[in-house]
Amino acid sequence: MSGCATHNDVGTPTNATIVPAENALILPPPGGPAVLNVVERRRTNAIEQDIYLYTSAATPGQNFLRAQFFGPMETRFDQQKSSGYVAVRSSEMMRQARRALPGVSLEQSSDFLQNNYGPFGYAYGRGRGDDACIFAWQQIRGAENHRSPLKGYGTIQIRFRYCATGASENDLLAPVYGYTIVGTFGDPAWNPYGAPPPLEAGIGRVGNPIYRKEPAPTDTRPVTVMTAPAPTRRVVRVEQPARQQPVAVPATANSIRLPEPGGAAKTGATVIVPLPACDAPAGGNCP
Repeated sequence: MSGCATHNDVGTPTNATIVPAENALILPPPGGPAVLNVVERRRTNAIEQDIYLYTSAATPGQNFLRAQFFGPMETRFDQQKSSGYVAVRSSEMMRQARRALPGVSLEQSSDFLQNNYGPFGYAYGRGRGDDACIFAWQQIRGAENHRSPLKGYGTIQIRFRYCATGASENDLLAPVYGYTIVGTFGDPAWNPYGAPPPLEAGIGRVGNPIYRKEPAPTDTRPVTVMTAPAPTRRVVRVEQPARQQPVAVPATANSIRLPEPGGAAKTGATVIVPLPACDAPAGGNCP
């Protein structure tokens, strides 16, 4: 009877959860690509995150940063499945690369490269259209002689899948050089990075002065400033019409005699009023 009365909540058969982007264990560089969302899985021996990144390429698939942090987990995760450790071998990495970028012809780089956390490898190829794609991998783990169950243990594995339109090989490598690992375990003995590098032998030693270095000289050559030529002022001459001189017209019957102050018209003194000038149009007549 008690078994029939038991009620269980509806749930999912997986422990994958979506966490805020600010809880990502690894952050891409400030220039991007941007973090869209983060799917987290907690195992008995590790924390796994798929950090999905902004994608605008035509090649099918999603850009991502995948992180595995192997370390001491809380006892409440003892019932979960453990995360399998995969050794970093070329054959295994290329198999993962082809799975992340199906249909892309990838070629593994033979160059030895490293970022702030150590060496990494990658495969590069051309995707659909003008896309370029990369699959990079990195394992961060202390040296064998510095690891023990009580100190310096822990491992971080990173996978990076990225496609971008019109990008070069160096453009795709920029996020690998620039990502930042922000996740860690609370146990002070967890340290996959190993011991810090030693200081230079001469630092702090008597008889080894260290002088201030002058800053590199800057280029102080005068800068030639190109200025646009001054606009040319065009002078337009306006032709004034020729002033017509009055034409003397002989006295005719149309001449008007002006009266004298006394009222009588003076014989022989006449004022000639010229007719107005007329420019007749072609085929026309002046009035």
